[in-house]
Amino acid sequence: MSEDFNKCCEKSTSYYTIIRILLRELRIERKVHQAQICQLLGITGITGSTWSKVESGEIQLTLEHVLTACFACHVLPSELFQTAQNYQNLLCNHGWYVAAHGSALPKEEDKLSIDANAYYSFIYKNSFKRSWLPCYEVLQTPWPSFNTCAPLDVFRWILDPVWRNQQENSLQNQQEDIF
Repeated sequence: MSEDFNKCCEKSTSYYTIIRILLRELRIERKVHQAQICQLLGITGITGSTWSKVESGEIQLTLEHVLTACFACHVLPSELFQTAQNYQNLLCNHGWYVAAHGSALPKEEDKLSIDANAYYSFIYKNSFKRSWLPCYEVLQTPWPSFNTCAPLDVFRWILDPVWRNQQENSLQNQQEDIF
């Protein structure tokens, strides 16, 4: 295999994953509970666990999921897809390969999904507050204004290792101050 192919595979994802991450961020931003989306989908049991599996990539994202989540979050699907396209361009500009057709990548091969799940684990495990300011709305990113690239924290975590290390070090310093 060529070196370019190996590098490409190191940072591979799919359009599905970008959509999943944006839907999760929108749901959080708009304060929509996972159980509400499950109820709209007609999933019995009305717990958030099924939608959580969609958000984490354990269950394949479908068009019905996208449209229902957009409805629940009061978002036009076209706005979601435009934002996803902006993130696809951003990732490609940072050397990522984004599969924009076909089915989603297998979970273990989707680097964006793996890294995003690590980000969410970090913030929830540590009760970490999202800290970047100003706080842009999900659909305003990554191009909020004046050609400034201000991606959502989850994408910043993945694309900017210096920033990620600062966040981890900040938490470590806070924990040391407590003890």
